[in-house]
Amino acid sequence: MIETRAKVGLAFLVVFLLGFAAGALSWSAYSRRGEATRQTIWTGKFNRERYVQELTEAVRLQPAQMSALNAALDETREEFLALRRRLQPQFEEVRQRARQRIRGVLNADQQPGFEAFVKRLDEERRREESAASQSKASERKP
Repeated sequence: MIETRAKVGLAFLVVFLLGFAAGALSWSAYSRRGEATRQTIWTGKFNRERYVQELTEAVRLQPAQMSALNAALDETREEFLALRRRLQPQFEEVRQRARQRIRGVLNADQQPGFEAFVKRLDEERRREESAASQSKASERKP
């Protein structure tokens, strides 16, 4: 009788451990698949190194083509920066209107927190824009 109970208990434990292992394995596979999907989603920032690597693999770029590719990417980057400078005032107007609408929703106690939040966002944006405009082609990794 005791042997049967021990066998049933052991079988139950083995089934439980196998279920746990299967769940952990499934979760791991799901997480990896999700990470691969997230990496392909546009984040709004251009990853030049990744772009060059993927393009090199996709079309089998030759080393002799790299300087022409880098020149094209440099020119394009300058065009985007010029476009951003031209459109910046319009974006700023839209941003300020949105902030005014949000201020209208908040109560007096929430206003200081919102102003601190906005200040932090503006500082981050200025740092990113400054870094983007100051980065040099010679500093990039092909």
